[in-house]
Amino acid sequence: MASENAANTVRFYLGVDVGGTKIQASLIEESGTIRGRERCPTPREGGPDEVVAAIQDAIQEVVRKNGLELNDVTAIGMAVPGVVDPDKGLVVVTPNMNLTGVPIGPHLEDRFKVPVAVGNDCDLGTLGETWLGSAREARSAVGILVGTGIGSGIVYQGKLWRGAREAAAEIGHIVMEIGGPQCGCGNYGCFEALAGRAAIERDLRQAIDKGRKSVLPEILEGDLSMIRSGALRQALDDGDELVTKVMRRASEVIGHACLTVRHLLDPGVIVLGGGVIEACGDFMIPIVQEILDSDRLPGAREGSRLLLSALGDNAVVLGALALARQQAGRDPFDERFLVKPTYPQIDRASFGEVTVGGQTYDRDVYITVNAKVKRRKKSLAKEVYGSSHTVGPPELQRVCRGGPEVLFVATGHSGQVALSDDAERYFAQRLIQCRAFPTPEAIEAYNDCDQRKAALIHVTC
Repeated sequence: MASENAANTVRFYLGVDVGGTKIQASLIEESGTIRGRERCPTPREGGPDEVVAAIQDAIQEVVRKNGLELNDVTAIGMAVPGVVDPDKGLVVVTPNMNLTGVPIGPHLEDRFKVPVAVGNDCDLGTLGETWLGSAREARSAVGILVGTGIGSGIVYQGKLWRGAREAAAEIGHIVMEIGGPQCGCGNYGCFEALAGRAAIERDLRQAIDKGRKSVLPEILEGDLSMIRSGALRQALDDGDELVTKVMRRASEVIGHACLTVRHLLDPGVIVLGGGVIEACGDFMIPIVQEILDSDRLPGAREGSRLLLSALGDNAVVLGALALARQQAGRDPFDERFLVKPTYPQIDRASFGEVTVGGQTYDRDVYITVNAKVKRRKKSLAKEVYGSSHTVGPPELQRVCRGGPEVLFVATGHSGQVALSDDAERYFAQRLIQCRAFPTPEAIEAYNDCDQRKAALIHVTC
């Protein structure tokens, strides 16, 4: 039985991300702090009953493993790829899984006796970024997620723009090349068919089949059936001419799509995310930004920033939580329902150790935005900079996962840790503040801060 104190002091929600390959159920506090996750493969065999059973099992497991019961959950938010009818909780059509035509919302409400909100995954990813991520200071935002395909979402003043047919923001299917390659949707020349990862794979395989040289066959041990984003990143790092050419072209297409979004909607923020951007953003974003900067049609004032996803993999489940809160009458964009996260207190820091939440660590640590303490992985800095005294994007991606508003860097008792030259760009692209002080001062500042926060604490030098 859940403890009375836990149930009474904190409201819990479930954010469920149903994808073509995996299902993830996250137990989340009302503030957005993720308490636990349960992942399982999306069933490939059988029909809708098997997928629904897997969703139910993931929900039950994440609740059980965190010592709660379903009656401790206020509401469930569910994200599904494809077209959904949020008012009915109905999956109208979804690719890569057997949920088309399933009224998943009413089914889960009947099963678990809590309100269930259902939305499109890219819509909810954008809603998450608008609530707690890169777009949190903007009145309007468009999210563009570049993965195997390309999805999008539009949020204005905390509300999703759903469209007359519940099919708004399908940016992956705007036609950008008349008579271009056929898209998975059946049309020709879609944005997705030019710049999604499947399109990038297609162009690379065709070129290699024609004799173009590339390091990809070596990286992938001859199997080019799937070229994941990590392999693209490695090939770019190796200076592969073919991959560089194809990725530059995809980046240019994304840049012109962003320009189209600016002229059509003029949002305060365009947020780019998805696996391709996360892996290859350092190469792609300058190209996209250059195209936006070359725009000759001015607005009446400054605005329309291009930012990267701050929430990463958490964006969709946090957007699902936001939708669930709206359905439960506790809209996270309404100041009356503002809930601050809670974090462990840093009790003490002496040379060589630090005590966080009553537990002492004799090495450097991270405190994540989800209030978890983890040992610092110094090898991430040493591999790139040759020293653990330099903190840059490889390590920042780890400590800033989940999108803190502010990161505290405790630079050691004599302040020898420093940020790399490209760290400032990392923070600016994700709207994250960074406050770096010698360790005693940083700890005091961390304890006094009531924002969503993370910390990197160096305990020596």
